[in-house]
Amino acid sequence: MENVETVLMKLPKKSVDQQMKDLFQKFPKPVNPGKSHTEKLETPWLFSIWDINQKFFSWENNTLIAAPQNSNSAVELIAVVPNRAIPEKENTYPIILGHKDGNHILSCVESGGQPQLQIEEKNIMNLYEKNEEFKSFTFFSKTGPSNDPCNVESVAFPGWFISTSTEPNKPIALSRPGQTEITDFYFDKKDQNEPE
Repeated sequence: MENVETVLMKLPKKSVDQQMKDLFQKFPKPVNPGKSHTEKLETPWLFSIWDINQKFFSWENNTLIAAPQNSNSAVELIAVVPNRAIPEKENTYPIILGHKDGNHILSCVESGGQPQLQIEEKNIMNLYEKNEEFKSFTFFSKTGPSNDPCNVESVAFPGWFISTSTEPNKPIALSRPGQTEITDFYFDKKDQNEPE
């Protein structure tokens, strides 16, 4: 079992809610979709994301998994941009998630009668610039009264949330609340990757 000091070191510097507010302030709504605006943003913000059991999101063979971090593993970063075509509400922010390379993003599709997560080869900044709803690529980051941790709900499939297995090194999936899967997550933005 980890000591309190170790656990506290893994908590984000700002609440998820505050980090999402910062993201939406930094990424303005594109005025003319597809055309450059005053403040040209070329890269998504990068976050480490982990569940309440300290399993971090990680890419393995084009699959997003949740794995415990050890002293030999580097922090895997996830690209995040806001979807400005869908209005944000209090404690609820529409975001697009993808690989740190910016060219592979998470989407929700129906397969076998229920929603599934998949990775699609699309440029995350192109989706941001187009300023369209893109519901299959968009998730609501939702926080409760404490502003930490958050749930990440599919916009295309309301009531379905990004989840991790209670077992390590399993793929990230979608599930409904109240099942055995974990649906509470922390986000921590990497300051050195903030676009200028």
